Amino acid sequence: MREETTTSMMDLPLLIMENILSRLSPKTIFICRTVSKSWLNLISLPEFCKLQLSRSPANLIIYLSHISMRLPFSSVFKFVNLEDTPYHHILTYEPNLDLDIKPHFPDADFTPVGSIHGLICLFHMPRYSGLDTVYVFNPTTREYITLPEVKGLREYPNLVTYGFGFDSQRMEYKVVRIYQVETRDPERGTCYYTSEVQVYTLGQTGSWRSIGYVKRCFGCRSSGVYLKGKLHWLVGDGDGNESICFIDMHEEESGQWILDRQDGELCHTFSTAPGFNKENCPNLRSLGVFGDHLCVCDNNAESQVNVWVMKEYGVTSSWSKEVVINITPEYNWICYQMIQVLKVFQDGEILFQWWEDYLFTYHPQKKILTKIENFSGNFWASTHISSLLSLKNFGKEIVHNL
Repeated sequence: MREETTTSMMDLPLLIMENILSRLSPKTIFICRTVSKSWLNLISLPEFCKLQLSRSPANLIIYLSHISMRLPFSSVFKFVNLEDTPYHHILTYEPNLDLDIKPHFPDADFTPVGSIHGLICLFHMPRYSGLDTVYVFNPTTREYITLPEVKGLREYPNLVTYGFGFDSQRMEYKVVRIYQVETRDPERGTCYYTSEVQVYTLGQTGSWRSIGYVKRCFGCRSSGVYLKGKLHWLVGDGDGNESICFIDMHEEESGQWILDRQDGELCHTFSTAPGFNKENCPNLRSLGVFGDHLCVCDNNAESQVNVWVMKEYGVTSSWSKEVVINITPEYNWICYQMIQVLKVFQDGEILFQWWEDYLFTYHPQKKILTKIENFSGNFWASTHISSLLSLKNFGKEIVHNL
């Protein structure tokens, strides 16, 4: 019966076959490549990959690394399906899909940067000082590439942070590295950071480019937030003021984003959300995406968590306090750590991550906070669209398979 079904499907017109296969899960499509040469050729076409990507829902991917003297070291990606409708949503964790990459990668412990179109950028940080090793990995195709060696040692007091973006006009994927060097001002008795922006474009020159310097501190706890073709960071100046700096993935090659050479001020910044106070801890404010808008989640107050949303991109007056989570004694564990927005569901409930330890949801209308118990302890989480995009398509880097 199975053979007859496969044979009848093989006889279908190409467009119908493409329409059917592209609606399957990426894991199933990956298996379908072994059915026949014609299916393999169809699934390998860039046009098919684009169609499949456009039909794939955004789910949740979690990277969990476990280091213990008593337990075996693990470096595992976990996958959570997000069923999202206007009336309800369901999070379904599938343990059988867990992917342990420790046996296959040259490094064992990673810090993920971001996920775009099924590709994940991650880096291995040396334990004491040295150079990071940066990777781009597709967990669906099990392919990864190692980027060329970067410049600039990760050594105290210097800082490093990353971003992963996409130029939709040139169809290019870019890894951005911010190398921050501390500079002391003896006259004022203060210090500031001079940050070099380094960019690697997949499939192009095979090397990192330095595109300029900015006198802002990007920190090291948060990666760049990708939205509307730009990477964004909360940054601080030498006086302790906070703003949002962005790098346009298309304009960066022309250098238009960097300095106004007349006064040395940043061209591409705009004001941060209200509520910033120099006396507060900047590491308790995080930048994120709320639907299709930038947001700032502020956890500095003892009594509540505030989520500010920029309703009109780049317009300071459009910041609006959209969510207030009142902290009751039952939920006092939520205080004093960075909280990030991961997903806004269609029914209004919001998925958050509390530092690297917990996931929780909050419904602004119902005022209900629910802690998700499936995951805890030293993990990274992000929305993720699984895809069949092959790293071999870029043609420049050496592709490894797990």
